[in-house]
Amino acid sequence: MRLIRAGLLSALGLVIAAQGAVLGAAPVSAAQPGTASPDRVIAPIAAIPADSVVDSYGVGIHLNFLDTPYADADAVAQKLDELGVRHVRDDLFLNSPRQYAAIRTVAQRGIAFDLIMGRPDSGSTPADYVDTVATQLPAGSVESLEGANEWDLFSRADAADWVPQVKSWQEQLYTAAKANPATADLPVLSPALAFKQNYAAAGDLSENADLANAHMYPGGYRPSNQIKQITDALRTSVPDKPLVTTEAGYHNALGTDNGHRAVPEDVAGTYLPRLLLEHVLRGHQRMYSYELIDEFDDPDLTDPEAHFGLLRRDLTPKPAYTAMQNLLGLLADPGSSSFEPGSLAIEADGLPAGEARYVLTQKRDGQFVLLLWRDVSVWDPVEQERVDVTQADVTLRLGQSQDLALYRPSDGVAPEHETTADSLSLQLGGEVVAVTIGPPSPPTAPDPTHVAATPGNASATVTWDLPETTAEVTGFEISRSPGEETDVVPADARSFRATGLANGTSYVFTVRAMTADGSSGTVSAPAVVPATVPLPPRIGSAKAGRRSITVTWSKPDGRGSAITGYRLVCKGRVLDLGPGKRKATISGLPAGKRLRVGIRAENGVGWSATAHTKYVRTRR
Repeated sequence: MRLIRAGLLSALGLVIAAQGAVLGAAPVSAAQPGTASPDRVIAPIAAIPADSVVDSYGVGIHLNFLDTPYADADAVAQKLDELGVRHVRDDLFLNSPRQYAAIRTVAQRGIAFDLIMGRPDSGSTPADYVDTVATQLPAGSVESLEGANEWDLFSRADAADWVPQVKSWQEQLYTAAKANPATADLPVLSPALAFKQNYAAAGDLSENADLANAHMYPGGYRPSNQIKQITDALRTSVPDKPLVTTEAGYHNALGTDNGHRAVPEDVAGTYLPRLLLEHVLRGHQRMYSYELIDEFDDPDLTDPEAHFGLLRRDLTPKPAYTAMQNLLGLLADPGSSSFEPGSLAIEADGLPAGEARYVLTQKRDGQFVLLLWRDVSVWDPVEQERVDVTQADVTLRLGQSQDLALYRPSDGVAPEHETTADSLSLQLGGEVVAVTIGPPSPPTAPDPTHVAATPGNASATVTWDLPETTAEVTGFEISRSPGEETDVVPADARSFRATGLANGTSYVFTVRAMTADGSSGTVSAPAVVPATVPLPPRIGSAKAGRRSITVTWSKPDGRGSAITGYRLVCKGRVLDLGPGKRKATISGLPAGKRLRVGIRAENGVGWSATAHTKYVRTRR
């Protein structure tokens, strides 16, 4: 922040030894080279929600600095939106309608504010700032309130005076915030101090804070520098509250002689994703990088205050902006419902001992994103020269074949390599490497079983079963040939009646189960021929004989099924004949009686209606 940084820069001027301890276990279970075997069980690693990493990132801005590019609130809001950040930090000014309008402009993009609520020399009270939030700013635009910023640096008093001042301000802020219905639910951050040793002098600040707050600048060194030391110091003052780092980052004033060392723009682009992940790895709730835009014109690169931005003064992106944009875009997975991530069976060969870091995340669609980096320096801030980092050859191994893509957010948005395999080889240097794994293919619908078709009159009824499945079946597709027609029935259907068919034509029906992500295989029923009973025979003649009648007829239409026989009936006498007959005599009838003969045809479906001869009188 303007004028707030100078003393802090000096405070961070000492070269501090980097952490030597590995945080937790090495990423993914480390396999020894040459020990792989087909039946080896790979241990699963627990994941965190991918979107939680996005939600843990914020950026510092200065909407009320009207002599800087921040004066254009619309441009600021656009660049924040393009970055993909959801949280910003700013100072709240009293009686500043222009700032309140700018806050509304940014908040309309779904970006929420942490607001610094004044300081002891402001001439106002914390209650005045709380009232401004409650009455001047739209609901939902502010998500947290923060105590006096680095008062140990700005107070002109010694510790005997600044400590009671900062404590009194914090107590008043906390009391006023909780008493006002509009702010009562907003968390209050403890005051961040400029010098870590002053947390011990400040004593317990936790009574009037919901969140612990600190500034953790690496001072031009690798991202892990000072995090443990500052966290340990903070915990002497706020021991048990979730931790938020409201300022962290790098500046690019390579011409400065300030004790806060600079890094080139591209080194900041390598370091900033790592810096966020170092805080995520430690379970910190959020880290705000300082700041969004370079405030001043300083072509000689001598003023650190002019070069903390992710964007240059003309709003063109520096590598750090692009790297964070790529990282956040890769992990973004917003959703209103809670999400419990799972675990992934994965291990690695070739990870450098003591340096390797990882965060395994998962999205709601099941895709895992593994973030790997090394706790190494790529820049010597004292000598102002690059440090060569030997690439480590790493091989990731999975329990099964997956869709894999390798990204380097600091280098670009496109994947460096894509494949489908159960392993992936990569080189791990000083930058963050992201590997997307999956998402797993949705369960496929099983093939229908017991598919059959039963013929009807110009119709056929198709039936099937479906094995138990976790796939979300949306329906079944029934196709027929010839005709090449397709019908879709609901997911709970297990039969379908096709009509309008041609009797006597052989049809083949197929069935497949459908899901939103595809279909099962196609299963055919045995060919079926629609048919019905034949038409009655067409009688040609009926001639009486001695106690007999001789009948002739022509073959009727079988209506889809071949004629299999005929039956003649008269006065209780029955005569069954084969399909080749066209003439027959039924005898043993009463003599001298007027009689007629009934005749029916049979096919594979059944018997026709009865045709009758004319009446004739039998002879004696």
